[in-house]
Amino acid sequence: MPEIPTRAELIEVLSGRDPLGAGKRASGIVEERIVTYTRDHPPSDWLVDDEREGSLDDHAAAHQAGTRTEAMIAYGADHSPEQVAERLLGLAGLAARSGLLVAACPVPDEGDQRRPGSWGVEDLSVIAATRLCLPHVRWIRPSWRLLGAPACQIAVAFGANDWRLPVDDQTDVESLAAAVGAKAVER
Repeated sequence: MPEIPTRAELIEVLSGRDPLGAGKRASGIVEERIVTYTRDHPPSDWLVDDEREGSLDDHAAAHQAGTRTEAMIAYGADHSPEQVAERLLGLAGLAARSGLLVAACPVPDEGDQRRPGSWGVEDLSVIAATRLCLPHVRWIRPSWRLLGAPACQIAVAFGANDWRLPVDDQTDVESLAAAVGAKAVER
């Protein structure tokens, strides 16, 4: 039977300073979480999907040449769960063969008036699915530009572990990470 928390531990949980950590402790999961971040662009010698998904063939060719890659996973409006699953499984196969897929970046479609690019639960579900399919990929990075700091913060609890902020973004990433029980480390 688990031990009853002390008064101080209860006050810490109830203060709301680390709700995700409290949830992990309550479920028996204990681990230090690190979220890396940068405001820099990726190295110029990497293949990086930018505004659209690069083909799996392009990533495979880059890996054969010894080039590291960052892959985008498009989801949300106009992307079925089946399409997203196929993309994730394809990337998982590449990552397992080469080890050169260094980042997977789920990016929601921009959407339109009838449907936003993505829904909050969808964002977090795709982040979790990405981490599940790509456990050995160094960075799972949500789209800071499209999701914003609050959703990227919560995404850490769902498997995200990297943030790429715009150069001029002045967000206090240490406080943002600490609020979800993680430590921010600049890379």
